[in-house]
Amino acid sequence: MNMLVSFFISNPVRFKLMLRRCEKMRLLLLAAGALLTGATSAAEPVLLKGYQGNLSVAVNGLSFKPATSACPSLNATVAPWWALNLTPDTWPSVTDKDLVLTDKGQTARIEMSQDGISMIYEKLTDGVLSFPICLTMTFSSRDGGFEVGGTIRNGARGWLITGFTGPVLNGIEADISAHPVLMPEGFGKKINRTPVANYDQKVWSPLGKGYESAVAYPSARGTMQWLAFAGRDGGLYFGSHDPLHRSKRLSVRYDPASLLLGMAIRHDFFCRSGESAELPPTVIKPYTGTWHAAARIYRKWFDANTELRDVPAWVRDSSGWLLSILKQQNGEIMWPYTSLDKLCDVAEARGLDILGLFGWAHGGHDHLYPDYNPCPDMGGVATLKTALAEVRRRGKRSIIYANGQLQEIDATDFWRTAGKDIAIMGRNGKKYQQTYHKYSNIPVYRFALGCLHAQAWYDRMLALAMQANEMGADGILYDQLAIMAPMACYGEGHGHAVPSLVHERERPIFLRRIADHMRRINPEFIVMTEGLHDCALDAVSMFHACQTGAFQTSAKEMRERLKAVRIADVFPEMFRYTFPEVISTVRVPAPMMDRDMVNYTCVYGLRYEIESRYGPDVTYLLEGRVPDAADYAHVSYKPDVATMKATPPAEAARYMKEAIDFQRKNADIFWNGRYTDSEGFAVEGRSLLAKGFAADGEFGVIIWNLASEPQSAFRVKVPGHVLVSASEPGRDQAEPFAALAENGLRLLRWKRP
Repeated sequence: MNMLVSFFISNPVRFKLMLRRCEKMRLLLLAAGALLTGATSAAEPVLLKGYQGNLSVAVNGLSFKPATSACPSLNATVAPWWALNLTPDTWPSVTDKDLVLTDKGQTARIEMSQDGISMIYEKLTDGVLSFPICLTMTFSSRDGGFEVGGTIRNGARGWLITGFTGPVLNGIEADISAHPVLMPEGFGKKINRTPVANYDQKVWSPLGKGYESAVAYPSARGTMQWLAFAGRDGGLYFGSHDPLHRSKRLSVRYDPASLLLGMAIRHDFFCRSGESAELPPTVIKPYTGTWHAAARIYRKWFDANTELRDVPAWVRDSSGWLLSILKQQNGEIMWPYTSLDKLCDVAEARGLDILGLFGWAHGGHDHLYPDYNPCPDMGGVATLKTALAEVRRRGKRSIIYANGQLQEIDATDFWRTAGKDIAIMGRNGKKYQQTYHKYSNIPVYRFALGCLHAQAWYDRMLALAMQANEMGADGILYDQLAIMAPMACYGEGHGHAVPSLVHERERPIFLRRIADHMRRINPEFIVMTEGLHDCALDAVSMFHACQTGAFQTSAKEMRERLKAVRIADVFPEMFRYTFPEVISTVRVPAPMMDRDMVNYTCVYGLRYEIESRYGPDVTYLLEGRVPDAADYAHVSYKPDVATMKATPPAEAARYMKEAIDFQRKNADIFWNGRYTDSEGFAVEGRSLLAKGFAADGEFGVIIWNLASEPQSAFRVKVPGHVLVSASEPGRDQAEPFAALAENGLRLLRWKRP
């Protein structure tokens, strides 16, 4: 025996080869044992019945036979249908890779009860080691669908569970061109095609021998907790009904070998030895009708668990904002406090109601955060207060900027006294960092992220809101707080366990605490943030967009979306229909909007935006001079000069105001009505984008002619209503079905008789 040990010590390569062979033999024995011994009680599938189909639960996965052909079917495959991630519970970690355990090679038993089915794994193995980790997965039939939940109990000393993927619905038999996948990326994305060889997939990423398209929730890329295979007459809904809005990753998968699709949810969490973790409910539900039925499933659940923030009337009736950087990162002052009246003039000429005041503090934009002191060089505290009062007198509102997470490293009093100790810390022991280098001829400023669990960070952000209110602003924007996905923080003394996921459950609580505090002081004061996701809806009154579906588009691009011939298309209908009350701007980082973007903003019931970011933008707005690219020589992120040159400044301003005035005259429809997307009416015609808005017995249909020529052969019907009026931007009265101009808009108003 001693000779054998000495041989392997002196021949480590042969020892590893022997272990691999032993592991393969062990896996074969485990597989055979699962069929012949302890797993026999779970070998036969168990059926859960629902009125729209039956779910089969077995140790090798889930199968589903729908009651209608409009919904895709699902058959379990040999691929893993759950996975659990483990890592040694040390920090800094001894490895960068997690150990992944799957359902393969495990032994389970199935228990039945009145509540449904439980599949119980008393311990787990990787084929070599055995871990005292108990996994219980539960399956029940509920409300016409099926719910999958469970618990994990970690008894493995020295091991940390870092996540669980499941259920994975392998083997979905669907023609994706007939059942496109709706993904909650930003306002929404629709995947129309599976990956194509030798093509830039973009939406599809490699996953083993297949592909995956995924979003991380909650973030600006993952805005809701549901997706769906959405056919014309029915589909399959897949959602996480997690009222705590915990970190997760929703994905759709494609296996080119079998031509089968799948859906999966990965739940991210930390479960230490001796602890238990609950898996949020996953709902699998077939539905009939259009994709709107899937959105209603999610909204019904959401309403039972979360209340949307009550929005002041001035916000509801606002058209959008003029985002203005007063002082830039390089110290250039573009709009001193005494020039806010000129900003009001610019906003007035375009119909905008709100001034977003960025770079208003002494450091300028993206410098010296989170110390925000009124700048003496721009006029000081008294001048700023006087200017904000003048903005209010002019009938405008103002929002003061603060970054909700960034703090400049080694640059501020806050950093030296508190910030360095509450920065989010990575697994490698280093602080997360971001840089925003706006000009090539200035130093790079580096920022750490303040941990939202830390009391010192909350106190600082609340103080900034109170400062904004005291100076006379109508709200505060916490930049970036609906942008980033959750991340792990290993920092000590922040008020959370180590490690812990941050920008997760604490983020909506953080925002809501500030919003509630400020509402008690001033009910008209609001909290805004950048980005979008639904777990911020009980705190944020208006969103500064930075997500898919909010950026520049064109009539030509919209025509391509209607054809649905590309692998994927932006699909803003998804979020807008699910949460029609939510107020969000579009995102236009330039001092103008062209006609196409104005029309897009109008049709979807969004709010307008233009941005004055750099010196040439100021000249454009005040003097009407269109800059050249050379005017932005040192600017890192230049505006779209080609778009600015394509439309004369006066014409761009005129049409924007014309469209906003048109919406303001129909505010009961556009701003206070309920966006219904394509529901409630029928339209006939080519190259037309039509959207509905319902309001107190009236119904509006806004039509956008995407064609490059006038359109006359179109009709609209609204069952149960009579047509009462038609209007267009710049025309209070129009013939309802007269030719609609190229790139024109028309609103048809209907009323119940």
